[in-house]
Amino acid sequence: MKGLASVLLVLVLWGIAATAGPLELGFGAGPSFTSLDSFNESIGVFNALIDLLNETFGVHPDVSGTVEPMPKMGSGVYLSAAENYRLTDWLALGAHVEYSRSSSSTIGFYQGSEISQIDVAFNSHVLGVVLGGDITFVDLGLRLGASGGVGYFHTIFDRRAMFQIPEEYPEFIAGIPPEGEGRYTGGTFGLEAGITLSYPIFEWFTIGTNVIYRTAEIGSLSTSQGAEMDLDGDGQGESVNLSGLAVEFTFSINIDLSLDGGKE
Repeated sequence: MKGLASVLLVLVLWGIAATAGPLELGFGAGPSFTSLDSFNESIGVFNALIDLLNETFGVHPDVSGTVEPMPKMGSGVYLSAAENYRLTDWLALGAHVEYSRSSSSTIGFYQGSEISQIDVAFNSHVLGVVLGGDITFVDLGLRLGASGGVGYFHTIFDRRAMFQIPEEYPEFIAGIPPEGEGRYTGGTFGLEAGITLSYPIFEWFTIGTNVIYRTAEIGSLSTSQGAEMDLDGDGQGESVNLSGLAVEFTFSINIDLSLDGGKE
């Protein structure tokens, strides 16, 4: 029985190898644009306070200095690595790993009776693993197709906030976001869909571009101790909207898995 099972296993593996199509190993890079609206709302809170301080101390006789507002988050770099198995000339299934990053920061000082520092930095990292495939609609040398898949997206968010207000400020300011540092993480499932355009330079080497749309939202992020992220200090944890676009420029290498090397 063991001998028969071994023979059957060899025959199955032989059949798979004989009918296997090309394996595509691909890499891509480009810009990404992600919503991150909850992060930007918190940035708006910091900027409103910074604008208030700049206006006050711009005409205050005893305090000098100014602080630049924080830019909005959302745009950043997008990197991917993919492995696709081409079932037919027009259909491929596979998976890819992607990474995107976005950040915002500001730092400055007010000089009064003492030096008051404002130092705020947000850094967002999103790592995704997507299972899916692509379909080629048009192949006239230049190939036009569509891609799609289901993925899991893990977010790491690093926060640093120091917000010192000079004692010369004429009145008490309420609603200052909490200071300190922290790393918050969380993940969720989401969907991706895109349009692909590619051109084979050689039989084994292809270049192209993809425009990808992702929809995903994380209910909340938390520290390793379980503390929920609350950037603006309102007592409510923020959700994270990861929906957005990425444009990547790609190249792929085709590896023929068939035993005959693709020959007729």
